[in-house]
Amino acid sequence: MKTNTVVTSGCKYLDIDGYASIIAYRELLKRQGKNATASSSSRLNQSIPPLILDLKYQLDSVDTVKDAKFIVLDTSNPDFFDKQVTTRKLIEIIDHHTGYEKYWNDYPNIKTQIEFIGSVCTIVYERIISSNHTEILDTDICKLLIAGILDNTLNLRSSITTERDRNAYSELLKIGDVSSDFYVEYFSACESEILKDFTRAIKDDIKIEKVGALPEAIGQMVILNIDRFDTAKMKQVFADYPEWLMNVISLEDGKSYLYFDGIGMRKKLEELFNKKCNTDSLLILDDFLLRKQIMKIAREM
Repeated sequence: MKTNTVVTSGCKYLDIDGYASIIAYRELLKRQGKNATASSSSRLNQSIPPLILDLKYQLDSVDTVKDAKFIVLDTSNPDFFDKQVTTRKLIEIIDHHTGYEKYWNDYPNIKTQIEFIGSVCTIVYERIISSNHTEILDTDICKLLIAGILDNTLNLRSSITTERDRNAYSELLKIGDVSSDFYVEYFSACESEILKDFTRAIKDDIKIEKVGALPEAIGQMVILNIDRFDTAKMKQVFADYPEWLMNVISLEDGKSYLYFDGIGMRKKLEELFNKKCNTDSLLILDDFLLRKQIMKIAREM
C-alpha cells in the first residue's frame, strides 16, 4: 500500500497562494504515481472568493492517517505549520518566506526549497513544467495558480515580483486560455468578500509573530480603493492588542497605508522607513509593500 502524502500549508488561516499551490502540487504528485491529498485545518481567508471555490479542484477532507507523510507549502516557520504536521513525518518544504533556511539545515532528510520570490504558485508551476506533466495545466489549475501569483505580487506590481513570477503568469494565461482581464474579476471578487464581513476579513489575516521593532500583531488587507477601508472597525479588532500594525494596500493609487497604535510605534516606523508619519496613527508609503516585505525590512534592520 502506498504511503499517503498530505500536502498542506500554515495554521490559523489559508490564503490563495497556499490554497492554490497545495492543490496544484497534489495534482502533480498524483500524476507522478503518489497517493497524495491536499488539506488544511485552517480557515480560508477572503483571498479565496467563490470565484475560486467554484473551480473544479477542491481541498480534500482532513483525515488522520497513521502512515502519512507531510509536505508544507507557503511557510517554513515550524510554529506556523498546519496542526496536522509533525516534524518527524515531514518530508518537504516549499516556501517563499526566507529566514528559516539555516534552521532546516539540521534536518537533512527534509527536502527544502526556500527562496524569496513573489509566489509559491510560481515555484509549483515551475515544478510542473520541469516534470513534463504540463497536461495538469487545464484552465482551472491555471486560474488557481494565476490567482495566487496575482494576490502575492499585487497584480505583478509589487517590488518582490521576479521575472520568474512574470513568466509563470504569462505562460499560465496562454496555456489555460485565460483572459488577461482575469485580474479585474479576481480582485473585485476578493473585495466583495471583504466588504461582506469587514471585521472578519481583518481578523482572518492577522499574523502573530515578533520581528524586530514591529509589533507582534500585524494585519494586512488588499483593497481596490482606500476610501472603502473602515478604520473604526479596524480599531475594534485590534482593541485587545497593546501594539499593532495594519498594512492596507490600495491597488488604485499604488500605496501602503500603515495604521498603527502603541507607545513608541510612530518613532519605530519612522526609523524603519526613514519617513515621517502622516499622523500619530498613520504612515503612508509612496509605494505598496506586502507584510512579508515589511517583516523582511525589520528583520534586516
